[in-house]
Amino acid sequence: MTEFSWLAVPLSFCVSAVALIVFRKMAPSWGLLDQPSERKLHTTHSPLIGGLTVACGIAISASLWLPMNALTGSFLVGAGIIILIGLLDDRYDVSVGARILGQSLAAGIVMVYGSAYLVSLGNLAALGDIQLGVFAVPFTLVAFVGVMNAFNMIDGIDGLLGMSSLIALAGFTLLSYLAGNSMLVWIGGVCIASLLPYLLSNIQADTHPFKIFMGDAGSLLMGFTLTWLFIVGSQPHLGSNTVIDPVTTLFLIAIPLMDIVTVLARRLKQKRSPWLADRQHIHHLFEKAGYSQRQTLFWLTLIMLGVASLGVVLQYVQLAVWQRFAIMLLLVLAFIVLTKLLKNKMTRLQHSQANVN
Repeated sequence: MTEFSWLAVPLSFCVSAVALIVFRKMAPSWGLLDQPSERKLHTTHSPLIGGLTVACGIAISASLWLPMNALTGSFLVGAGIIILIGLLDDRYDVSVGARILGQSLAAGIVMVYGSAYLVSLGNLAALGDIQLGVFAVPFTLVAFVGVMNAFNMIDGIDGLLGMSSLIALAGFTLLSYLAGNSMLVWIGGVCIASLLPYLLSNIQADTHPFKIFMGDAGSLLMGFTLTWLFIVGSQPHLGSNTVIDPVTTLFLIAIPLMDIVTVLARRLKQKRSPWLADRQHIHHLFEKAGYSQRQTLFWLTLIMLGVASLGVVLQYVQLAVWQRFAIMLLLVLAFIVLTKLLKNKMTRLQHSQANVN
C-alpha cells in the first residue's frame, strides 16, 4: 500500500455508487432482472446488479493499491470466476452442478496458487490444536462452497444479505485493527465501502424505484470473500500476523451457517433434494409467523449483531477456544428452539385465520 491508500475507502464507495446507477439502467437489456414467483416475497422485477457494483468498488482499489502476489492475485482471479458463474446463474439459471463446479474452481485457485487453505482449527475439543493434515484441502473446499451457498440462501428479503455481510466484515475488520494488521483492515474497509451503496438502496421501501438485488453474483462473492479473509486472518502459514481465531468466524456468520445446515437437514429428513428451493429458511419462518419484512430484518439483524459482538468480545478477552466452541453449540440449540417457536406461532396464526374464515 502507498501512503495514499486511505483514499481507497471513499473511492470504492463512489465507484460502487456510480456503478449502481449505470448498471441499473442496463440491467433489462442484459436480462439481469429478478422475476417474482410464489417462493419470493417481492412482486416487481428488480435489477440483479448489486454484486457487480460491489465487485467494481473492490476492483478499482485493488488495482490501484493492493500489492500483487500469489495470495492476493489468486483471490482476485477466484473472485472474478465467482462473479462470472453468479452472473450466468442470474441470467440463465444454470444447474446446481455447474454452480458447484464454478465455486470449486475458484476455491481451488486460491488454495493451489495462494496457499489459502485451513491448516488448523484451534483447540475446539480441549484436547489440543486440531491439525487437518491431509484433510486441509478438502475441508477448505467444503468451507468455501458451504459459506458461499449459505450467503446465497440467506438472500431472501431486502437488506438481509447486506446486513449479514456488513456485520461479518465489520467484526473481522475490528479484530484486524485490534491485532494491528493494517493490510486486512484496509481490505475490510474497502469491502465495506463497496457494499454500502448496494445496502442503502436495497433496504428502501418496496415502492422505491431505485431498489436493486445482489443476485447470485453478489451473494456468492460475499461468501467467497469472507471465507478467504477468514482463512488469511486465521492461518499462520500465510505469513501475516493472525487476527481471528477459527472459532470466532463461526460467530461472525452464525445465522447464514445455522440456516443452511438446518434447512438442508430438514430437506434430507423429508427425503427431498437438498438443493431444491423452498420457503423454509429462517426469514420465511418469520414471515409465516406474521412478521413483516422490516420486522424480520430488524430481529435477524439484532440477533446477528449480538452473536457477532459476542464472538469478538470472547476473542478479545481470550476465553479458551473450547469454551467458545461450547457457547457456539449452545447458540445452535437456541437457533433450533427459535425455529420451533416460529413454527408454533405460525400454526397458531393459521388456526386463528381458519377460525375467522
